[in-house]
Amino acid sequence: MPRYQCDPTRKAVLDAIMAETARAKEAQRDGQWITYLIRDPRYPDKRGNPGTPIYVGQTNDFPGRVLSRFMKCEKEAAGKGTDCIERRVADLLHLHVVATYRVLEYQPTHLTSLISETNWARKCWNAGYDLANRAELQNAGGPPIGRADAPRSWLLKFSLAEAIADDIRVSISCGACNEVLAIPLANIPQLEKPATTIGQLAKLWRSEECTFCATVGKRRVRVSVE
Repeated sequence: MPRYQCDPTRKAVLDAIMAETARAKEAQRDGQWITYLIRDPRYPDKRGNPGTPIYVGQTNDFPGRVLSRFMKCEKEAAGKGTDCIERRVADLLHLHVVATYRVLEYQPTHLTSLISETNWARKCWNAGYDLANRAELQNAGGPPIGRADAPRSWLLKFSLAEAIADDIRVSISCGACNEVLAIPLANIPQLEKPATTIGQLAKLWRSEECTFCATVGKRRVRVSVE
C-alpha cells in the first residue's frame, strides 16, 4: 500500500477503486440481489454515455464483488480463458484505467437475479457489444429467458435456502423400479454448512439406496422450476 501512496498515478488508481467500492456499498440493499454492468471508461457506448459495456454480472454482495474483482483480477484471470472479465479488468489496470460499475436493477432472489443478468447480457450482445460473459445462455444475443429456461447447471449451485426461496422442485427417480420421490426441501433441516449446494445434496441422494426397492446406484435426481 505505501508504494501506491508515493506514486501519484498508482494512488489515483487506488482512489478510483475505493470510490467505485464506496458507491457499490451505498447501492447495496439488505436481502436484495443486484444486476450490474461493468464499463470500459475509455470509450463511450453507442448512445454516447460514458463507458462501453464489457460485462453484466449479478451478486448479493455488491461492494465485496467490486473490491474483490479489482484486487484479485490478475490472479483469477490466470486460471481462466484468454478473454474473461478478470483479464479485461486487469488489462485496464495495467493502463491505469479503472473499470466502472453501474447498477442495472435489483432482484429479490438468486434465480430472478440470474435471469436478470442473462437478459441484460443478451440485450447488450443484441446491441453489438462484445461482452466478456461466457456463462451458459449469456455468451450470445437472443430473446429474453424466463424461469422455465434456467439450466440445471445453475440450479445445482443453489444453496438449500436459495432453492427454497425460488421454489425449486427436486425429485428422485429410480431406474430399477421407476418410482419417483418428491423431495420437500423446506422439510430438510438447515445444515451446519450454509454453502452446501443442491448439487452436493443430489450427489449424496444418488449414492443412497432406493426408498422403494432398496436398489443402490440407480437413483437419478431431477431439479426444475415452474
